[in-house]
Amino acid sequence: MSADKKTTASVPFWIALLCIVVLCGVLAFSPHSTGAGIVPQPPQPSPAGFPGFSGTASLALPDNVCPPVITPIQPPAEEGRGSGTIALTRPPAADRVNYTDRGFSAPVEASVAWWMSPGFMDNTTEFRGYERTTAEGKAGYPEEHRIFFTFIEQSLDTAEQQSQLMHGMTLFRGISPSVAGTVLNTSEYREPAFASTSYDLTFSLDAFGQRGPDGYRNMLVLRRSPGDHALYINEDEREYLLPRGMTWSVVSVEDVQNLSVSADFPLHNRTTGSASFDRVRLIYLTEKRCR
Repeated sequence: MSADKKTTASVPFWIALLCIVVLCGVLAFSPHSTGAGIVPQPPQPSPAGFPGFSGTASLALPDNVCPPVITPIQPPAEEGRGSGTIALTRPPAADRVNYTDRGFSAPVEASVAWWMSPGFMDNTTEFRGYERTTAEGKAGYPEEHRIFFTFIEQSLDTAEQQSQLMHGMTLFRGISPSVAGTVLNTSEYREPAFASTSYDLTFSLDAFGQRGPDGYRNMLVLRRSPGDHALYINEDEREYLLPRGMTWSVVSVEDVQNLSVSADFPLHNRTTGSASFDRVRLIYLTEKRCR
């Protein structure tokens, strides 16, 4: 037999052998194979609350990001009280360490300083507007604004991650009547931006206690536990900055006709630890941790 004829006759054999090898490899690594170390994966059911979703993919969500509410929520009933008293306690010194004594990096320290700088209200209002808008809305900002705001976001994110409370505390945040309406109707408070809060209820009422058409000032009451993240800002406003992107559930609402406040420290713009307010709506929240 000539060499040419031998080669020609060998081609089908090698092709067949190659096909067998490829086929074995496909079967060995198939997700439905029962070979060693491979477990058959049954089809996954549709995630609850997402009709029409099918397949084996999982619906992953970032930490503290909750899926949209699909089913209607029954707002919590508002309880009316003729009078009530809230007792405040100044947080321990360990949870009130100045940002310049925290060992933050220079960029992080500079970002906190910018937040506290004179005229900060105009700065942070624009910054919060940027954080709360859509991706398309952000694209409409000047490039230098987007670069700067991204820097501030990343630096404050770092400061928040390095700021964990050693003790539990109650914080307060005043909201506008329009925001209060949304919170009460949905039983939920979502804040894409960094949220300023105060451990002094009187500061929140004095500075942000705008009355609604019903005559009430709306106040969020947020409980933080040891280990939770909150960045202490200053003692002037008794301010703690909460991480951005948080979601809270409304657990109860109290309409208080006459609210008394007592504290173991001088209250905001006062020389004593007592104050009183009329028609205050206290909206108690708990953090919604989806993961």
